[in-house]
Amino acid sequence: MPADSLAPDTTNARAVPMPATDSATTAPGSEARAALLQLSPQLTQLADRADLRDDATVREQRDNFTSATARLADGDPRAGLRPGLVAAANLLLAVQQKAYPNLDTSANDLVRQAGRLLGRDATPAEQTQNRAYLAQLASLLQAVSEPAGKQL
Repeated sequence: MPADSLAPDTTNARAVPMPATDSATTAPGSEARAALLQLSPQLTQLADRADLRDDATVREQRDNFTSATARLADGDPRAGLRPGLVAAANLLLAVQQKAYPNLDTSANDLVRQAGRLLGRDATPAEQTQNRAYLAQLASLLQAVSEPAGKQL
């Protein structure tokens, strides 16, 4: 029987299964989700920095952030994007309040911007809004990653 026949396979050969898809790349909000997950290690390392880790507010916001992003990273279908986006802003606000008083306006702007996000990334408008937010998040993260007193 030819190999391309529609007859049943009697050789007991098994097809190689397709690799599992990564929900971070296939789920709604995939671009923003992937970008947030990419920033996650830097945000948690920042919160673990010696001058910040003992602050109760920073610790609480770090816990909130890691909880929200862990569900995203695990591919939980019920995990929304918005909690992670908002938690990232709140974590940076806590860091700013602890050690970077000159970044007050930037941190509060980021929190306000996060509050306006819908947590979706399906339409061009949502994608643009998420990209703008994530760019602002990355910029503030860069600023607070420098020792206090050396930023803008």
